Amino acid sequence: MSYSREVYESAKSRIDALRQLAIRENEERRREFVAINPEYAELDRKIAQTSIELTRVMLSGQKDITDAVAEIRDNNLAMQQRQAEILKENGCPPDFLEPKFHCPKCRDTGFVDGKTCACFKEILQKTAYDELNKSTPLELCSFRSFSIDFYPDKAESSNLSPRQIMDRVKKGCWDYANKFTTDSPNLLFQGGVGLGKTHLSLAIAGKVISKGYGVIYGSAQNFFNSIEAEHFGRGDDKQYTLNLLKSCDLLILDDLGTEFITQFTTATLYDIINTRILRRRPTIISTNFNIEGLKKKYDDRITSRLSGNYLRYQFVGSDVRITLKVKKRVEN
Repeated sequence: MSYSREVYESAKSRIDALRQLAIRENEERRREFVAINPEYAELDRKIAQTSIELTRVMLSGQKDITDAVAEIRDNNLAMQQRQAEILKENGCPPDFLEPKFHCPKCRDTGFVDGKTCACFKEILQKTAYDELNKSTPLELCSFRSFSIDFYPDKAESSNLSPRQIMDRVKKGCWDYANKFTTDSPNLLFQGGVGLGKTHLSLAIAGKVISKGYGVIYGSAQNFFNSIEAEHFGRGDDKQYTLNLLKSCDLLILDDLGTEFITQFTTATLYDIINTRILRRRPTIISTNFNIEGLKKKYDDRITSRLSGNYLRYQFVGSDVRITLKVKKRVEN
């Protein structure tokens, strides 16, 4: 699963800190124990010396070293047995002087036999959630907090009222988030300002992250600014952001159409959309523009893919933020 460099490095720092804490606590526990039981420390020193003795025997040139090796082995086992007895005499378990790692499987390294440990996956998931929550109100934008009561309940131009339509939209997004896989369809959220597009995008993001997938969320303008800065900059990794947007498990591109449109941003947008379609990586795009509005901003290559490869959700009603302000003013 694809996470940003910041998320990965932050998660690695967390698990490294857990490992270092376990080692420091063990060192302190050992210092306190051997201070009371100096015999244990002396046995440690002698056991370490046996490896030197074994090497000396192996290099001595003697034809038959079997007896010498057996004697060293027996002495080593006897000293280890005595150490076990000392631990028992002090009422300590056999592993008392071993580090107590948070995860005994990977010993807080994050990997087991070259594969990512389940504990590290959980830390990556938690870190991704925390990182996204720094810049967005992820905890506030949940399915639970998305209320359809703020949408008009009277039908106007269709048989369904805005409230009924948005109830369907909410349920569709809930179903999408709960069943999400990297084979899930692309979504296009369309509608005016303040109708809940960002709220439901973040609600999906939170649920998908909780399932262990890597989610990248941001505004089109911010993404294009980063990509352009890297492209024309002097850094070593000139395509880091672009490659991340093309490879992450779920990309959520917010406020498409509000960015400053140039040949570079248009070409970049097509590259991202087309590559993710070919790689079967789901994308959620939100925009204030309808298809006709998007056609005035972008070429046919982009709009044809948005029309043909995205499941569209139309957000309707009145600006929820204004409704909330009016409601609070009335209540006060």
